[in-house]
Amino acid sequence: MPLLWVAIGFALMLVLLLVVKLDAFFALLLTSLAVALLNGMDLLGALQSILKGIGATMGSVALVLVFGAMLGRLLDESGAA
Repeated sequence: MPLLWVAIGFALMLVLLLVVKLDAFFALLLTSLAVALLNGMDLLGALQSILKGIGATMGSVALVLVFGAMLGRLLDESGAA
């Protein structure tokens, strides 16, 4: 049964992106919340799970983004870009 909820979540993601033209980040948040609720999680548990996942992802990606932005700015300032 959980695989069915994931398939429904995938369809919901496509509808939100292609038909509603919602931003991808918000579509992902809404879809993950819907799949969590369909799988039987309570609302608070679903939100905590989503926040934990976002925090772990941003924690590992944040330095790469910051250093990339700094390098891009240095290239722009020096005229090499």
